[in-house]
Amino acid sequence: MRVVRYGTYLAVAVVGIAIHQSIAGLLFALAGLVATAAVGYPVMGIRVTFRAFPPLFSVKSRHRTAAITAGTAVAAAAALIDYAAALGGVAAVVSLALVRREKEDTPGVLQVLELVQAGELDAAERLVNQLTVANPSAQKVRASRVLVLEARGRYAEALTLAIGMSDAEGQDAAAALAAVAGLTGAAIEAGQLNAQDGLPVAARAVNEAVELGKPSYMLDGVRALIALLAGDPQLAVRLARAACKNNCGSLGRADDLATLARAYMAAGDNSKARETLAKAERLVPWWPRVALTRSRLDLAQA
Repeated sequence: MRVVRYGTYLAVAVVGIAIHQSIAGLLFALAGLVATAAVGYPVMGIRVTFRAFPPLFSVKSRHRTAAITAGTAVAAAAALIDYAAALGGVAAVVSLALVRREKEDTPGVLQVLELVQAGELDAAERLVNQLTVANPSAQKVRASRVLVLEARGRYAEALTLAIGMSDAEGQDAAAALAAVAGLTGAAIEAGQLNAQDGLPVAARAVNEAVELGKPSYMLDGVRALIALLAGDPQLAVRLARAACKNNCGSLGRADDLATLARAYMAAGDNSKARETLAKAERLVPWWPRVALTRSRLDLAQA
């Protein structure tokens, strides 16, 4: 989950420069923001992942109130060094508070993810049905249904729902388009969609997601699958490797590892394919694309 938005960085930079009338203000402000996230958040069990600039903060704790308190303490300490540094710290704390509010708007969504990660798909589907009755138009609820359908390998159904979500705005639209691209590739791979019809759709969805603000590196896994389906295993290997390095979630990482294993297979290196697939199976052995890759790898070895 991204805690600090790009607009936050812009505001911090502008005010920081205004305080010092120089680039030093920018540096102090950014230092305060990053220090608050790197020092204050982990105190309460919040993992901070710096995988790109601007940094993306991965929130794994439910104790956000206490985390906000810890972050505020760090921001206050930053004021002893420089007012611009304190500004950056405050921005990080405010961003965390906003994320908490967003999550509370759709209670139960996080639980769906946890159930899917545990492989409890029947329970996840029942919860999604309940959430849909309570709030059928909520984007996060609809995204949860897409996830459950994907976890069951029902890619064509998930794709139809994701396409319907792409008429949203901003980050919601970008996320929906990224899902469209990935689900299109998975549907092609599983034989649920014709490659000739699907590949142009997937490629266009990737481009539109980037145009709407989706960080390009976060789509490397989708690009790898598209390259693999288009018959370019070497490109698929390079992109899938990059995707695996940047993906922290167990489901997403397992999916990218499955793509990498299949790319190795297509490139004629079954040894690396087996090694890579074993990593995916240690994460989520039942994930449909992982299981499908295992069956194809076993068939190739027979």
